[in-house]
Amino acid sequence: MKNGPIKIRWIFYLAFVLAVAVLILIFYPHPGRWKITKVIDGDSIVLQNGDIVRFVGIDTPEEGEPFFWEAVKANQELLKNGKIALEYDLERKDTWGRTLAYVWVDSLLLNAELIKRGLAWVYTHPPNLKHRDYFCALQRQARKEKVGIWSIPIPEREQYYIGNKHSFRFHRPDCKYALQMAERNKIIFKTRDEALDSCFSPCRYCEP
Repeated sequence: MKNGPIKIRWIFYLAFVLAVAVLILIFYPHPGRWKITKVIDGDSIVLQNGDIVRFVGIDTPEEGEPFFWEAVKANQELLKNGKIALEYDLERKDTWGRTLAYVWVDSLLLNAELIKRGLAWVYTHPPNLKHRDYFCALQRQARKEKVGIWSIPIPEREQYYIGNKHSFRFHRPDCKYALQMAERNKIIFKTRDEALDSCFSPCRYCEP
């Protein structure tokens, strides 16, 4: 009879240790574990095993947009040794099956470095908000210094913009996503700069 409670305690203890080990594997980077074979663009790379990694928490210019090639070249330069560590947030995969990760090169967080250089902007998707505050601080500094994409003057095209407090996106007033937005999620920005300074990202559909 006495052995029963002891065995149960050991089972709970082993389950706890296993759960902690799994969390460590999910949320912390594994130095030197991954090798890359290709830089796709400013925020995507291919691992040696064929997996595509999408840099979580940021977005970079698309091909044909200003500073696209600068972002690609920055990645190629920083990833030239071919070895990286991956750090994960709450979601490991996106809709297209890509791995979502914060990419470390030694002690350098590449997602953050691209923001710092003005080659990326903050583009977070809840619930993956692990480094959002840090990224936002770097973006405000890059905007202040007018580096990279922030050196391009963009005239105000709207009298105001509508932000979504849930998704951290901002939209033109007539954007379909603004029109569909729940009232409780709405926040009004008088200018585009106000939205960006609040660390809201421009909608990819209406491109405010």
